[in-house]
Amino acid sequence: MLRILVAAVSLLCLSAPLSAQGAEERFWVLWEHIEKVGQNCPNGTECKTKRTYASRLFEPASRESIYRLFGMLDFQAAARGEAADHADAPRICQHNDAEVLLGFDPERLRISDKLDALTGLYGVHIDVRNLKAPSGYSGDFGAGLQKEFEARFKAAGIRILSEEQMLEAPGQPKLNIYFSNTNQSTGCTYSVFASLSQTVLLTRNIRTKLTAGTWAFSTGPSTDFPNAHEYDAILRVADAFVRDYLKANPERR
Repeated sequence: MLRILVAAVSLLCLSAPLSAQGAEERFWVLWEHIEKVGQNCPNGTECKTKRTYASRLFEPASRESIYRLFGMLDFQAAARGEAADHADAPRICQHNDAEVLLGFDPERLRISDKLDALTGLYGVHIDVRNLKAPSGYSGDFGAGLQKEFEARFKAAGIRILSEEQMLEAPGQPKLNIYFSNTNQSTGCTYSVFASLSQTVLLTRNIRTKLTAGTWAFSTGPSTDFPNAHEYDAILRVADAFVRDYLKANPERR
């Protein structure tokens, strides 16, 4: 769907009376293209509205005719019981608005399923080599876990990124593993927590970019795994991540 609008815009994108000293007016023809994109369009919940704009400077021979045109349009809107400024008018002067920058309003998007954070994931960086081994463990605890993680991820088609590659990858995806050993003096048992961090933008202010956790998993001693120890529990993170990754990316199965 196309809509063509004529807009009067001051150079500062501010409303100013015609008699204001130093004020200047320019007239533009604005072409709005409205497109439904996504699945189950035009009315499905997965369908999104995307707007793009083209503008051309309009220099009429007589400004009085433009003023009369605006007056006529205001009169027609009033006759319909509507405001002169249409509710769907694009906010063309607010260049930092997300709708202007992106072509759609991110606030209108549905809240995504948590697994959507793994869809199309470029790869992931993980480094567990410095995890402290539990008491009495013999061998290179962290190095052994690192090899297991990399083997399981590669088997699932998940690319292992170096730290340098991760910093250049879309979203800078990094899987963080937090491991607490058993504390005999307090009686606290070991625990494992994992979080995938990626860069995200705030929908209310898309110029704010943060690193945030977008996937998480926790585990510890469990009756479901009566003979498991700390090493096995940490590897459950790898299995959970692969399971959820394949759910989010079924074409990789």
